[in-house]
Amino acid sequence: MAVFNDSAESARIHSRRSFLKCVGVGFAALSLPSLADVALAAKPSRKKPNVIVFFTDDQGWTDTSVRMMKDRKDSRSYFYQTPALEQMAREGMVFSDAYSPAPTCTPSRAGVQFGKTTARLKQTVVHDRLAFDRGIDLKDQVSIPHMIKKNDPDYVNGYFGKWGFHPRGPEHCGYDEHDGNTNNGEGDYLSVQNKTPLPADDPKRIFSITEKAEKFMEDQVKAKKPFFLELAHYAVHVDHMALEETVEKYRKLAEEKGQKFDNEKTAVYAAMIENLDSGLQAVLDKVESLGIKENTYIIFTSDNGGGFGGNAPLKGGKGSIWEGGIRVPTVVCGPDVLKGSYCNVPVTGWDIYPTVNEITGGRPLPEEYDGGSLLDLFKKGNKGKIPRGTKELIFHYPWYGNMPPMSAIRDGDYKLVMSLNNDEYRLYDLAEDIGEKNDLKSQKPELAKKLHNRLLQYLKNVDAEDVEDMRHARKREVEGYRARELEKENPSEERLKNFERELQMFEDNRKLGLDGKIIKD
Repeated sequence: MAVFNDSAESARIHSRRSFLKCVGVGFAALSLPSLADVALAAKPSRKKPNVIVFFTDDQGWTDTSVRMMKDRKDSRSYFYQTPALEQMAREGMVFSDAYSPAPTCTPSRAGVQFGKTTARLKQTVVHDRLAFDRGIDLKDQVSIPHMIKKNDPDYVNGYFGKWGFHPRGPEHCGYDEHDGNTNNGEGDYLSVQNKTPLPADDPKRIFSITEKAEKFMEDQVKAKKPFFLELAHYAVHVDHMALEETVEKYRKLAEEKGQKFDNEKTAVYAAMIENLDSGLQAVLDKVESLGIKENTYIIFTSDNGGGFGGNAPLKGGKGSIWEGGIRVPTVVCGPDVLKGSYCNVPVTGWDIYPTVNEITGGRPLPEEYDGGSLLDLFKKGNKGKIPRGTKELIFHYPWYGNMPPMSAIRDGDYKLVMSLNNDEYRLYDLAEDIGEKNDLKSQKPELAKKLHNRLLQYLKNVDAEDVEDMRHARKREVEGYRARELEKENPSEERLKNFERELQMFEDNRKLGLDGKIIKD
């Protein structure tokens, strides 16, 4: 097992001199293979397929220049530029109805890593105090690397970037090479403890993560080993940062379009998305130069919906189970994937696990795995089938803070959204109403009742976390913090006020309806 330790030198591995050449000039610099790559590529291609998951953070459904729905012009950005993802779309398949396992990072990463809904895993929110109190750390779950090693011990597993799931680190999950139990702080600082900022030429560690991934691939090809690699980027999570040259490009582009920015936040965000896409281009080019393109699957997706600048035409955003919080940009290319195609079969992050299982030669998974392999969709598009353990897509987010606690179920084109505070639920036909504006509950009462009952039954069957239990667990924790603060000789008035505000927020949360408004008695 190799764990990479950071230093000023390692953070600068992919420096501006070696990487920035690609930005704004069609990535010409990165398309030229090295002599070592040529030598490796000259050898016969291995038959065992590789898998690369390019996992972004907080990137919304329309935060790319790729149209996510073939017939909707508003399903892409006309300002952000992501030519590498455009290349993937030309060479592969765009999944129009793709979802993250949850509307925030931590539970989403658990869903991907273990192939199950967050409700079943009982890891449903970012700070799941209830799971901690109950001793649920998922160390009894089989991770992707452990599953792969069981299928074929030849595989080498790598994970670089944000881990973001502290109950169980990458070493416990069986990754051979990784960055350790990292979180958002490592995406903002070179040293989290000392608050040492990242070098200006490595915003959000985009380029140093890319360099590690390239080195990992080179090593496995040289050793003739198949691999699974996840690049879990810190971008585009706050704090937003990007190369200054790219920011300046978007300032000028905005002037040309006659647009004005709010404190230039949009320019920085757009530049960060392009820098992230530059990292993707480097990966695509490395795969090609190493001669492994024909037997390498690349999956691009995000951990949850967008949290910056709105998600139109979708409703809501990060932290909610409305479409804007869980529908994410997803593109796949690789062996037998239909080129230049679109698929509108609903898929989700917990489908990655069984997909990798089939790719690496595993047997069919038991029904406790909610996901299903997507290989048939890769080959047949909308005509393909997904053999899921759970037919429907089920989302559970018993949040206790400033967003309403919700659950949802999607079956075919229909999605039912349910409040966890009261008996309110709504039904939408997403094929006709992607913005979730027209509640069909009164028009299709039997279907609404059927989906509502199915959702309730599933949550009961898996003993999903209850929102009231979540509130009590977090309330006890905050009250403990407050008590310890009061015991100090000079307690902080500011900290005490913050504790009081949070405790009041738990009470207010009970009154929130599906739209986030206080329900009047």
